[in-house]
Amino acid sequence: MSGYKTHLLVGFIVGIIFFITTWKFLGWFDISLVTIIISLGIIVIYSLASDLDHPLSKLTWVFIGCAIIILILGLSFKNDFYTYFGVGLLVFTFICAKCFKHRKFIHSWSAGIIFCLPLFFLGIEFTLLGFISFLSHLFADKIPFKFV
Repeated sequence: MSGYKTHLLVGFIVGIIFFITTWKFLGWFDISLVTIIISLGIIVIYSLASDLDHPLSKLTWVFIGCAIIILILGLSFKNDFYTYFGVGLLVFTFICAKCFKHRKFIHSWSAGIIFCLPLFFLGIEFTLLGFISFLSHLFADKIPFKFV
């Protein structure tokens, strides 16, 4: 019972509860269309991120497809940022899928912390939303307290 649909469902439930609770009681997040879209994207990506260590996971293939499109756009428009980002995403996804065994390091709190670091640029509330969504995956896989 730990397929991608289950991880999306659990991640969505946990993420929405976190979003609403912190908005209502702590004043986090604004209720704007942009914030809601970003938050839903974070929930979807981070609730599936632990399975980047599996070459056949849905997110692995989505990342590969996005990386190729970004890389092509970067090369077509001679935009270094997009080119490097596309290459970086492709290399990151390849390393996760080929160099890590399934349900080992990437299925841990340590990996969750590392994966959530880029979200600090959006703010602590988005970082914690990503981490909570990441942890929902570990709970669904029945390994909630795996730290390394």
